[in-house]
Amino acid sequence: MRGYRTLARAHPLAARAQADLIIKNTYRTLMTRGMQGCFVYCTDEATRAYLRRGLGQAG
Repeated sequence: MRGYRTLARAHPLAARAQADLIIKNTYRTLMTRGMQGCFVYCTDEATRAYLRRGLGQAG
């Protein structure tokens, strides 16, 4: 996220897209490192569906 403010001033859409990628990559990394018995509870249906697709789980 270094340099985000400067980029946001010059190119707001590009800064938002870059921040979105960094945040998604962070969550993806954390979710793939969980040990057996690690659970994530999502109250938001869209987030729940996104995480299931990303982890390759059905249901």
